[in-house]
Amino acid sequence: MKTANFKQRGFTIIELLIVVVVIGILAAIVIVAYNGVTNRARSSKSAATGSSLVKKLEDYNAEIGNYPATYSLLTGAASTTSYYIPTGSFTLKTTAIASTDSETTFNYGSCAGGGFQISVWDYANNAVKNYPVGGCSGAVTLITS
Repeated sequence: MKTANFKQRGFTIIELLIVVVVIGILAAIVIVAYNGVTNRARSSKSAATGSSLVKKLEDYNAEIGNYPATYSLLTGAASTTSYYIPTGSFTLKTTAIASTDSETTFNYGSCAGGGFQISVWDYANNAVKNYPVGGCSGAVTLITS
């Protein structure tokens, strides 16, 4: 009687571990790259927030003759004015801006030496980015409304 010689084929535990490690390394690279892209996108959006608000402040100044002492002057305006900002478009934060805030959250402050300042979080550089308006100089006091 003949017996069949069957050689079992399969992967060894070492081969499986190597595949798992390679997949883990590739996943780590993808996650780091994704976070970088996400942070750049969030920074672009927050920069757009700062620029948009600065333009609205400049429009207010051109139309009224001075910069608004409160942010609510920009949101409570008639919708036909160029400086009108729809309520809910941006979020005024009355404490220091941080990385945990959204891209549309900002600080609005008056400067001791005159002028005002818009501040947003720059996610790519992990720091606050300031947009001075009207010759802002000196210490900044946050405006709460």
